[in-house]
Amino acid sequence: MLIGITIAVTGIFHLSYAFHESNSVLLTRHQSLVRTSQDRNLSTTTTPLQNNTNKTDVVLRESELPVSCVFGILRSDGSFGNRMFLFASAYGLARIHSCHLYVHPWIIFDLRSTFTINLNQTPVQLLKNPAEFENRTDVFRRYSACTLFNDLFKIPLPSNYTRYELVGFYQAFGYFDRFRTEVVQLFEFNSETIRIITPFVEQLVKSVWNNSVNFYANNSKVTHATLKSFLQHPPSSLPRVTWIGVHIRRGDFLTFFNIDTSTSYLIWAINYYRQRYINCRFLIASDDKNYAKQHLGNFSDVFITPSSFFHGHDLAALALCEHSILTAGTYSWWAAWLAGGNVIHDLNYPVPFQKCIKEHYFPPWFLFPHNSSSKQWGSSPSP
Repeated sequence: MLIGITIAVTGIFHLSYAFHESNSVLLTRHQSLVRTSQDRNLSTTTTPLQNNTNKTDVVLRESELPVSCVFGILRSDGSFGNRMFLFASAYGLARIHSCHLYVHPWIIFDLRSTFTINLNQTPVQLLKNPAEFENRTDVFRRYSACTLFNDLFKIPLPSNYTRYELVGFYQAFGYFDRFRTEVVQLFEFNSETIRIITPFVEQLVKSVWNNSVNFYANNSKVTHATLKSFLQHPPSSLPRVTWIGVHIRRGDFLTFFNIDTSTSYLIWAINYYRQRYINCRFLIASDDKNYAKQHLGNFSDVFITPSSFFHGHDLAALALCEHSILTAGTYSWWAAWLAGGNVIHDLNYPVPFQKCIKEHYFPPWFLFPHNSSSKQWGSSPSP
């Protein structure tokens, strides 16, 4: 009888372990994840990853410590970029105060359609028991569009904030920018996203360098860093190319925000980079690719992502670039943040009714050469 119970318990443990292990995605210690640029310096806090870790060693760390405080997300309005902001801000706050992080499963599922979101390699524990956060009377809920609340940085955390729900958008990079390297790790593009964009990158290599490459031929584990390294630092036999990501947001922004970025702004920004860097190539993604093809598709140095690309694929493609041109929206913002380098942003967003403080939403390396997209653009500045 005792032996039978022991065998049953052992079997349940192994089934549980297998379930958690199959949902864990690892980032290796040696992956190069920090984006640098000669034009800006980043100050980051890094956490070394454990040595000699392999997939079978990982079990999700559930409630290893008493739950003294939690930052949580139960719902997310808006689209993918909004969810990225909410998650990153909640992570940053949990990291600052050594709190648990609670994220509703559907939000994790949505983010993992594009990213690894592997918290096993971070100091933050993901709270898995909904009863510790949902349907409680002691949860403090506060809305933010893009306000950086100073009281959230007080140490110790105010007692009424020990269970804190982020409501709205929390589009203020100050909540997480000090942990930039860790957030980049969490937003590492997953293997399926890389599998989809790799043939497109191979086409770019063929078009730009007239060179055929098969990234999977000698490397079964192609990563985003693999592709980015080749584009930005090609073999010595190939000329150096400066890749500029361009995101054009239209769609619902045309009606909801009444934003329609002018073609003259985009051409001005493209010319700005052409004068500043040598041998530029522009990689354009948009929710209106017919618009991009009509207005910018005739330039020989412009490439547009395939119409078959999903939002995660476009984001991964834009993040391959060294610098960025943005129009509006949080999706654009994240494309530039993940890419690194210099950023030119149209000042038509955020709109006034969002009541965003510029310094809270935009990092200091974002450039705003003009007041609005409706302005008549002048000539590009000299490099």
